[in-house]
Amino acid sequence: MRPRDSSRPARLRDQRGLTAIELMVTLAILAILIGIAAPSMTRFIVQWRLSNAINAVTGSLRIARTEAIARARPVVVCQLRAGTAVECETGSGGNDFAAGWIVFAKNDRDADFAYSESTDEVLLRQDALPGIAKIALGKAGRFVFLPNGLVSSGSNSITVDAPGFETASTTPWARKTLCISKPGRIRYAAEGEDCSGNDE
Repeated sequence: MRPRDSSRPARLRDQRGLTAIELMVTLAILAILIGIAAPSMTRFIVQWRLSNAINAVTGSLRIARTEAIARARPVVVCQLRAGTAVECETGSGGNDFAAGWIVFAKNDRDADFAYSESTDEVLLRQDALPGIAKIALGKAGRFVFLPNGLVSSGSNSITVDAPGFETASTTPWARKTLCISKPGRIRYAAEGEDCSGNDE
């Protein structure tokens, strides 16, 4: 039998490393905990991104309404055209703010509310937000706030969807909706609620 080395301190002599079995059990427990936490982390990240998008859109709409009243000029919020710095997307393709949007003061007061580089003033430019599949407008392709603070397009809604959750009925937490009334008031819609009757 090999004699103990009495020259080493007792606390060093009694130290032991992990055995292979202990290490495997620890890794198995860690894997289980990660498996339990991963789905809730995914939901947390998705909801955090949706909240950021909702806050960005809400902030832009409030700036537009405030500036329209302060400047006594129409202020427009429209989808940013791909590949441009400050142009609006037109037609049926202009109903998705996920690509980004701009807010501009309409100084020439023409009827089409299109952006004109020579006369109009860009107040805010928002690039595409990460982790957002769609920011869909309900009725109009843009928001036009008049000098009295009203929205010229009437009531409207904005629905924000996260990518990878195609059926919102099974994952309602992956979609958020804003309702914008004609007077420019903004409210959050409850799950499954539409924005009909939101003109007041």
